[in-house]
Amino acid sequence: MNRHVVYRQINKDYAYWIEKRRVGQTKGGQTAGLLSYVEEGIVRQNILFDCGLGTLEGLADCCDDSFWDEPLAVFITHGHADHHLELMILAEIYCERRGENVLDRRPPLPVYCTDQTQQHLYNTHRWGYTGGGTLQHRHILSGSTIFLNPFTLLPLAVDHFPGAVIYTITFGADPQHKIIVGWDTTTLPLSEAEINNLAHPSLALFEGTTWTKTAIPTGHSCITEMVETGFLDRLDLAFDPTAQRYGAYLVHYSGLEDPDGMMSDEALQAKIDHTYPHLAPVLHVAERGQTWRFDI
Repeated sequence: MNRHVVYRQINKDYAYWIEKRRVGQTKGGQTAGLLSYVEEGIVRQNILFDCGLGTLEGLADCCDDSFWDEPLAVFITHGHADHHLELMILAEIYCERRGENVLDRRPPLPVYCTDQTQQHLYNTHRWGYTGGGTLQHRHILSGSTIFLNPFTLLPLAVDHFPGAVIYTITFGADPQHKIIVGWDTTTLPLSEAEINNLAHPSLALFEGTTWTKTAIPTGHSCITEMVETGFLDRLDLAFDPTAQRYGAYLVHYSGLEDPDGMMSDEALQAKIDHTYPHLAPVLHVAERGQTWRFDI
């Protein structure tokens, strides 16, 4: 049987970061991702991670129209508005897809998040959860797995915002692949138990909001912290596309609060390679629309 998984970074956060446009930066944070399970050429499951500003435009730019006819679930990392503001619009479009009968309508879109995050989603997208009938909360708990064939998802609590989590997603066998959706964090997950859950990924997506340490004013971890704490070294990253291990990629980069200001993606990659040459083979800056494939 021909089966594979594709992960795609899709959103375009410069839709609201006007500072990036002013310096000519046309790609950056990319804080939404689409995970797809494909069997015999047919998408059997899509999982969208976060649905903030620019996500719908990113889906239109990076996905075929068939996306709207494929099974979909949404996982939200936390309640900050920029990670879910387009959720109800997405659900309205998805659930109102017509079949042969003009009155055909999909059931509510399942939205997985912690109860604390759900409070923010409900307040913002109340119509979708009530009279609109397009959204349905699916409770998750940090440390408890969720299975959506063929994916096993493990939410892990982080201190970025009440109820915030990051996700590990495992699938396949011989080898088993692991993807880390690792935005947003304020304090890096450095305990032995946390590292054990994150180690040996096939692909890791981590936020690198700034180069310098700005966690107190921004609430986000930075690139130098990931290196100087030993966090990245402890994960046993590898870049070997023949084995479908792709190392770590930085997302959510802004650089707005850095003393020297923002860098283009190319300048950021060059600085990483020069400053931390031992990580150059395994640490890259994600591109908008970039995809990674895993055969299972």
